[in-house]
This record gives sequence, C-alpha cells and structure tokens, in this order.
Amino acid sequence: MTPNTIKITRGLTGARWQMTNHDPLPQSTLDRLQAETGENPILLRCLLNRGLSNAEDVQKFLAPEFANHLHSPFLLRDMDRAAERLRRAVRDRERIMIVTDFDVDGTTSSVILSHTLKLLGAGDLISCYIPDRFTEGYGLSRRIVERAAADEFQIIVTADIGIKSHAEARMARELGIDLIICDHHLPDGEDVPAEAFAVLCPKGSSGVDYPNKHLAACGVSLKLADALLDGHEKRGAILASLAKLSAIGTIADMVDLSASENRAIVAHGLKALNQRSNNPGLRALLKLSQVNNPITAFDIGFRIGPRINAAGRIAHADSVLALFDAKTDDEAMKIAFKLDAMNAQRQHIQHVLIEKLKELIENRDLEPNSDMDRVLVFAGAEAEGFHRGVIGIACSKIVEMTGRPTFICSIDEEGIAHGSARSVNGFHLVEALDAVSDTMVKYGGHPMAAGFTVAATKIEEMRYRLNRHASEVLSEDDIGRALIADVEIELEDATIDLVKALVRLEPYGVGNPQPLFLMRRLPLRSVQTLKEKHLKFLIGREKAGIEAVWWNAAEHKPKFAGVPEISLMCRLEINKWNSRENCQLKVVDVALE
Repeated sequence: MTPNTIKITRGLTGARWQMTNHDPLPQSTLDRLQAETGENPILLRCLLNRGLSNAEDVQKFLAPEFANHLHSPFLLRDMDRAAERLRRAVRDRERIMIVTDFDVDGTTSSVILSHTLKLLGAGDLISCYIPDRFTEGYGLSRRIVERAAADEFQIIVTADIGIKSHAEARMARELGIDLIICDHHLPDGEDVPAEAFAVLCPKGSSGVDYPNKHLAACGVSLKLADALLDGHEKRGAILASLAKLSAIGTIADMVDLSASENRAIVAHGLKALNQRSNNPGLRALLKLSQVNNPITAFDIGFRIGPRINAAGRIAHADSVLALFDAKTDDEAMKIAFKLDAMNAQRQHIQHVLIEKLKELIENRDLEPNSDMDRVLVFAGAEAEGFHRGVIGIACSKIVEMTGRPTFICSIDEEGIAHGSARSVNGFHLVEALDAVSDTMVKYGGHPMAAGFTVAATKIEEMRYRLNRHASEVLSEDDIGRALIADVEIELEDATIDLVKALVRLEPYGVGNPQPLFLMRRLPLRSVQTLKEKHLKFLIGREKAGIEAVWWNAAEHKPKFAGVPEISLMCRLEINKWNSRENCQLKVVDVALE
C-alpha cells in the first residue's frame, strides 16, 4: 500500500481517475485500528474510506447480525398506532387493502405485509392492489381510494407510495377509511400527510427517533411485520424468512448498504436465500434465474430483481404476487417462465432504445463545457421505441456511459410525456425538477433517481432550463465518468489472502461499492485477445507475474504495441482453474504513461 497520490487524470476509456475524497487520517489512526482489530491494513483503509474509524463499528460492519442490529420498530412514531389498528381489524373482521408500487421494492412489500397479516388470521380480509404503470401511473390515486370505499374496505395500507398523497389521505379520512402509509420517499423539507391514520417513514416527523434514515419500503414493511408479530411465539423465525424478500427489495431499490440495519437485513437475507425455501414461487424464481452458489447481491441486482421488475415494466405486476402465492411447484414454475419471457422482451426493447440513444449521442458530439450538454434530455414516441417501462434503465445506462444527468421522455398518443431521470453526484434531481416545476404535470423521487410527467410541448423548455440550472451547480470537473480508487496498492499486495479479506465487505451496493484499486507503472509482459472481445494482460516480473482481464476492450489492443508499463484501475478477484486458485486483476480502465 502506497501514499494516496495520483497524477494520472484520465484512462483510455476517457474516465477521470481520482482517489476517494476523505479527510486525511494520520497513519497512527490506521495503526491503532489494526492493533485493535488485527485486520488487514488495506481492508481497514477501505473501511476508513466508508467512515468507520473505531473497532466496534468495524466489527459491526464486517459481521452484521440480523438479531442484534435491527432497530426496534416502535421507534417509528406511529408504529404502535398502526400495529394496534391492524390487529383490531383482524379481530373484528374488517377488510384491508394493500396498495403498493409496481417495482421490486413495492411488490416485495406487498408480499411481506399480506403474508404477515394472513399468518395473524386475516385470510380473505386481505386484498392486494398494484396500480397499472400504463393506465394509472405511479402512486395512490383518488380513484383507488374511491374504489376501496365502494368495496367497503376499512383500511388501506400503502407501501413504497403514499408519502406525498396529502389529498388522498384527506379523502380517505372523509370516506371513513384509515390510511396507513409505509414509505421512504419523503423529500427534504417536506413532511408526511397529516390526515393519514398512521405514517411509517424513517424520515420526517414520523422517523425523528429512528436511527436508520435509509430503509427501503420493504424494510419499513418488515418493521411493521416485526411490530405485528410482537409476542408471537415464532416471531424470530417468521422475520428471518421475510428478510429474504426484504433483502431482494433493498438491493433492487439501491438504498444505502453502509447503514448497519440495511447490511444486517441484506446479509441475513442472502444467507437465507442459499437455503431451500418453503415458498414454491421463490424456489421457481431462483431456479429460473440461474443464480450463483452462494447467492450474492450481484445476483439479486442483475438476475432476480430484473425478472420481478419485468412484470410491471412490460405488463402488470400482479404476476409477481401470483408467483409468491403459488401453492405448487408446477404453478410457480409456469408463472416464473412468464416473468422470464417478459424479462427477455424487456431486454430486447431496452437494447434497441439504448442503441438509438447512443447514436443520438454520437451525432450530438457532446462538449464538456457546453451549457446545453451538461444534462441530457431525450424524448420520443412510445410507438417509436421510447417504451415507458424501460426508460429508467436506459437512463442509468446513459449516465454510466456519459457521466451526465439524463432525462428520457416517453410521449403517449395524447401528447403527454412520462419521464424518468438518473443523476450524478452533485446534481440533486428533485431540486432540479423543483427549478422547472412550472413546466411539470407532476414529479417526485430521490436525489439520484426521479420520475415526472410533462406535456410534450414543454420538453424543449424543460431541457433548456435544466441545463441552465446545471450550469450553476455542476462544474466541468463534475461532468463525465469518474473512477474513484479506495487505495493505491503495489503488485505484491494483490494476493488471495487480500481477496478473501475484502469479501467481508460484502454485500456491495450504494454506499458500499466493491473496492477499486489504483496500481501504477506495472511492467507489461504480454497482451492477448480473448474470444475477439476481451483483453488479457500478463503483468509483473518474470517470477512474480499476475494476470489481468479487461472485458469488452479488444478495440484498445493496438494502443499497447511497444508499451513497457501500464497503470490500472482494477478490482481483485480469485480465478479458479483446474482446482487451482490465483489472484486475478479485473481491469476497469488503463492508463499509458
């Protein structure tokens, strides 16, 4: 491990190279922490980068415990009130409607809440409702509240929606319906609907005493399940089982995984997912997703989550609820195959759209210092491939490729554009949409992800004003892809023992990315092409060589002709071949010096 200095500014991919930006800590801090914990110093440097500077926090981070690291659900202001009302509803045979979002966070919340209430005897009192993305849009609407009243529901429980539904909360109260909101989307400076019967949210007045402000909605739903099961003889076992669903939703919703409670939920959920499930639907989903053993956060994010999400993106998310309610393996597998087919359809639609956007970007010839290119805004008719169900994913891909905030609008036949946005550090999407709020029909979301509705005739004005706003908050250095290394290491640091030590940082995700390392001036012995797409390097001196693989980078091979040394941004992994294990470098970018 060497000092945190860097002179390289960009690699061959065009990405900026940086070191993790944290207040310099004296070597004595690292020495003290190593003496107290006995941990690898490179692992400890990664932990220091994540804000952990005492032994107790380090041990809690490296060994999250489901039973000990969960906060009491009753720290949420209205939890007592919500749990008592639902218990009374079960006792008095009152009807309960559960209304959630159509994404993974929403659908897993629906399953957690409905299964918990059924365990307590609610049975046919429960009805789960998910709005249709294409005909109803996001959120709790007045129409849903009116429908609940007409069908004589006494309670509505929302999850992953409702936190901004002030008018709907007022209507529910007027119609004699008790509205219980489980959400986490509360924008800064706003508060929860005052006329709801109970609001369970880790932010705002409801969560003022709750330590973890980063719960996903499925995490809030798990807290409500915990409160409902208080005193139940099988509480621990039931919660441990429900944590599998909460782990899936938490990873898929990309909430902060540095929060100890979220880490405990996800770590335990992943561990439980590696054991045989009693739920036929979950068994079928895992089988069809062809996940690794052991299952990782990567598997959830890229194999399981997309299949659950596909239903709400392509058709209707009711299929997800049907999957988890399936009674037999045959019934579950039929539904899982349906989800898999929808996911394949989603992938095709997404691929076509992204290729179209790439072509538009190439033709635009983006300029980093152009005031009209800091934010990318694309719009097109839904019939021309701007499918409402995939524009959010497409936004993420374009941000990853360009390092610029991206807004994509899908225009329907009535001239209304339904949009998604994704951002970069330093550009708060909700604040940006606030700045153009008079052009919007409606909007909402997080600093890094948002949704909005706008008249198609207002899109160009929105684009101009978003870029004017960006010129005030984003510098030229904020634009473009950035690779941020945790630590600069030497070739001799790259060992199997270090890889095994770093594994303890998992699960990876937002707030806890997989460590990235800078390795400088490495002797380059050879470069070869693999399968006409990838590059494989042999690096180091003759008796101390190590292999490095750069996926989908064959186009760069001519640049290495006659080059004696290279610098890398890379991750470390174990390569297993013929029962042998070696440390291998997974290259993210290369710089030539």
